Amino acid sequence: MSCLGSEISNIEYNSLLNLNFRKHTNAITFAVYLILVIRGKTVVEADNYTNTELSKTTAWTKDYNIEFNEEKSTAMIVPRRKRKK
Repeated sequence: MSCLGSEISNIEYNSLLNLNFRKHTNAITFAVYLILVIRGKTVVEADNYTNTELSKTTAWTKDYNIEFNEEKSTAMIVPRRKRKK
């Protein structure tokens, strides 16, 4: 990758991070990776938020002619542990 290539990549990723994500979503990039951390009160609510945010991300990829590798993509649900009293 050339020096110019990495700068263009940074500009593109900055626009990805500046998408209008909901307050329940944190978008994090590291090198060429994108992590979306999405919180919901229930699994169904988190799933609905996730679908909305993935729609925004998909539209962004079409605008910049970028494809994410589905084989390297994953989703993980991390439930909140109930505290012992």
